[in-house]
Amino acid sequence: MNDLKALSELKQKRTEGVQTYLFQLMQNNRPAFPEDKYRYVASFATSDSLVKQVDMKINQGLIEFDSDQILDLPAGVYRLEIYEMINDAIHAIFPSDRDLKFNVLYNTLDLPTGKVSSLTLDEFKKQFTDLAKRISTGTFESPKFKAGEVTTVDPDQPASVEMVTADDGTVTINYHIPRGRDGDSWKPYIATDGHWHIKLLDKTTESEEN
Repeated sequence: MNDLKALSELKQKRTEGVQTYLFQLMQNNRPAFPEDKYRYVASFATSDSLVKQVDMKINQGLIEFDSDQILDLPAGVYRLEIYEMINDAIHAIFPSDRDLKFNVLYNTLDLPTGKVSSLTLDEFKKQFTDLAKRISTGTFESPKFKAGEVTTVDPDQPASVEMVTADDGTVTINYHIPRGRDGDSWKPYIATDGHWHIKLLDKTTESEEN
């Protein structure tokens, strides 16, 4: 059974090319050593398509690639496998029975240009109530809203909403929701009553999404 031990955290900011990612090949729970007769390729994929492949180097019994080789990867979570190649054919795949998760994080250049404001959930509710009154009376043109991201923060941090206003008037709404102290995650949603609520994510569903 082939396995793969990541010796570096599989995470980087998008477009940041200053890190090296090291891996130890494993076979039957023992370290295996790369051989010069093989070519090693890191393969990045989403849940439904191959995105990118990069050649790796052998370094003192380990294999590695550099973050500057994947600067063009969009932010997101990727499935990572490493192929041991010979004559352009796959000789072995590491790991055999799973894949690793590689996380490319957004950087501030990915945010829409314009005004950014962070609000507590109570402030967010009040702003929307005031906005609805102004729209209903015809004193304010209705803005365009765009769903953003939901990210988790530490349990002792408050829930907040980030509103990013672009130059064209589009408002992107991002949510920052604290994790439960037992590691659970929470997510905002609009119920049938038309109001915002926060619910505990189903652990099974969350793990399937990841």
